[in-house]
Amino acid sequence: MKVISFQTVIKPLLRSILQPIKEFLYPPFCFLCDVRLQENESRVCTKCWSSFPRIEKGDVIDTDLKSKFSGDGAVDDCLSVYLFEKDGKLQEIIHHLKYSGMTAMGIRLGEEIGRVIREDLNFRKGDMVIPIPLHRLKQRERGYNQSEFICKGIASVTSIPLFPRLLTRAKYTQTQTQLDLNQRKENMESAFAVSEKSRKLLQGKKVILVDDVITTGSTINSCAQELRKFGVESVLAASVAHAY
Repeated sequence: MKVISFQTVIKPLLRSILQPIKEFLYPPFCFLCDVRLQENESRVCTKCWSSFPRIEKGDVIDTDLKSKFSGDGAVDDCLSVYLFEKDGKLQEIIHHLKYSGMTAMGIRLGEEIGRVIREDLNFRKGDMVIPIPLHRLKQRERGYNQSEFICKGIASVTSIPLFPRLLTRAKYTQTQTQLDLNQRKENMESAFAVSEKSRKLLQGKKVILVDDVITTGSTINSCAQELRKFGVESVLAASVAHAY
């Protein structure tokens, strides 16, 4: 006699019965504006998504972003999708992504980056996406690396492979929020490392480094300098937002 599996038969059946009841009793609302979500929306409504100010290639914000990496040449090109506004809706999403376990938002934000990458002749030729790593103690405390979920979204849209463990954070650094430019650079000095077994993977590769927000560029630059030691062809930087 064939055994009916709970996981493959009963559980999906129960979900299909209970989900409409749950949505009727507890209708989903946008957590940013409290508008009831449509069937094709998740967590954030389309109106809120479209309200985030986008950065256009060549505009003043994009030019400012590129100026952050014009010094030592460790980063060849960079892009950010949105302008980071203090106390804005996007900041609220990124805060929940980092501190409230809302990892699905990271994937969604990564998909937005991925769509921009697909339209960029330079970025779409990338060989790998690498998240800016957290120190193991901070990752243990948080439970995940938000940049890795952003990378998952990028990889799903672009099919560029994700290498989440290739780059590690070698020293525990203090938060950058209250530091000036020179302090940030000093804080990030020798902060990252590539494991010996991963070094050959970098030779001749075009690497895309991914972070949630780029402010001064010191974190990305420190990572890029470390990757340059192992024969990468080029280092590109991508982020959800740029704090202008």
